Amino acid sequence: MPLLDRITTHALDYVCMPTFWLALIPAVLTTVYIVPYLLDPLGLRTFPGPIFAKFTSGWLPWVVSQNRWSVAVDSLHRKYGIFVRLSPNYVSIAHPVALPAVYGHSSGALKAPFYDALSGFKTRNMFNTLSRTEHARKRRIESHMFSPQSVRALEGIARMHHNDLVSQWDKLYSYVKRAESGAAREGSLGECAWKVKDGRVWLDCMPWFNYWSFDTIGDLAFGAPFGMILAAKDTARVAKSVKASLATFGTPSQTGKFAFETEELPVIKIVGQRAELVAMFGWLPEYVWPIILMMPGFRGSRRAIPQVSGLAVAAVAKRMNNPDARADMLNKLLDARDENGEPMSPEELSSEAFLLIVAGSDTVSNTSCATTYYLARDQRVQAKLQAELDDALKAVDSVVAPHDAIKHLPYLDAVVNEGLRLHSAVGAGLPRVVPEGGMTVLGHTFKEGTWVSVPIYHLHRDENIWGENASVFYPERWIEASGDQKKAMLDAFVPFSIGPRACIGRNLALMQLHIVLATLFRRFNVVLESDDPLPVQDSFGRRPKQCMVGIKPRNL
Repeated sequence: MPLLDRITTHALDYVCMPTFWLALIPAVLTTVYIVPYLLDPLGLRTFPGPIFAKFTSGWLPWVVSQNRWSVAVDSLHRKYGIFVRLSPNYVSIAHPVALPAVYGHSSGALKAPFYDALSGFKTRNMFNTLSRTEHARKRRIESHMFSPQSVRALEGIARMHHNDLVSQWDKLYSYVKRAESGAAREGSLGECAWKVKDGRVWLDCMPWFNYWSFDTIGDLAFGAPFGMILAAKDTARVAKSVKASLATFGTPSQTGKFAFETEELPVIKIVGQRAELVAMFGWLPEYVWPIILMMPGFRGSRRAIPQVSGLAVAAVAKRMNNPDARADMLNKLLDARDENGEPMSPEELSSEAFLLIVAGSDTVSNTSCATTYYLARDQRVQAKLQAELDDALKAVDSVVAPHDAIKHLPYLDAVVNEGLRLHSAVGAGLPRVVPEGGMTVLGHTFKEGTWVSVPIYHLHRDENIWGENASVFYPERWIEASGDQKKAMLDAFVPFSIGPRACIGRNLALMQLHIVLATLFRRFNVVLESDDPLPVQDSFGRRPKQCMVGIKPRNL
């Protein structure tokens, strides 16, 4: 037998032995993880951080899966200082000076491929596109929707849903009087449980803020609410197949609503599942995603991303089948044209609608709930806010506080800011890619291709900026601070980010927060059932899991 044949035969025999594959594992691990660390192409070896994070991008998804993203990054910065390495190519920079360098208008840094995980459609929306040119085109179209003048025009529609929220809370309190007459002391309104105790009705306020914010953005963006507040239920119609439904756009249905199959789904729950998935997927190669979805803890979330996309498709299709609907945000998208004079495709319309729904509802509901928690926890602060509201609204004959009457109230402003500080919509920093030529921050130069971010949760709790009571809900800090201290606070306060990719819906969000807090706390006294910390699902957004409060009307 020729020598080559004998070598080939023995080699094949060896490859079939289990010992070959066991011996191969260390070699593969060394090649994939150890060699890049030793070569250190980005020059990050000197930066401190968890040992596993220096070798693999799997550390961050694991932390996210443990519901510790923001807190873990905060703890690392308290241990190691300003710079912390969170993965082989990624450094977190905890200092206000880094904000303009990483996110500012003059920064050449682009959004990292982390945002690929947020793509519910093949066509990117304004938030998840990585292209600066594409983002600028979309922002030009959509910025008009959120200008101060446009937001003022939306208040009348938004007030209806504030009123519906108050009406439902009034209805819940009516069970107190019934219980005093011998009726049931606990029950449910829609999906929301309630109980009567100590002259109050007790409820989880988080679902109610979700219903209110989803209905409001549905009405503002697509001309009709989802119907959640009045039903007291997490439900909306969703396209069963995104691909099939997009193909029917422009085709009228027999019902006048949909020309494709839909189903009723708990979309708030699904949006939450999607946020957990994308916060993990963003740090991992795409080929790993199907493997994660096969794991027991994630099988139930497998359809979350396409189902949220189906919500956007259904909302757009329903609105397009109603050409006589009043003007809404979708009108701006329907009227938009590209450089060739072409309108947005059905998929691009749905992708932008997807962004309007998620960003327009989730952020406001989370912050409203968290701020309610802090106000209910500190009766001194609540009473001080109510005194200011009583004085400002004494001549107003309306259940819902008019924005013009409250938009410049100093203590309400301070309460809103303090809520946004302690409960940032996004806690851990969102990554950018260092551009060609590198980036220098605080004397450290990062090479092209390095991922960098600034952790908002940490900045908003840094004692060097906010003082020894940084972790305390203390609205007075916004009124008492002046000079250099006030400037340091404002430089570090970025609940809506900064730069060209800052939140375009800031004006609408602030109006909604001011009105809902003023309206509810003028009408009700609110206390906590427990003084325990607010439980939060810390994924792509920081979502309160539950906030049990007892409410009763104030004597006005």
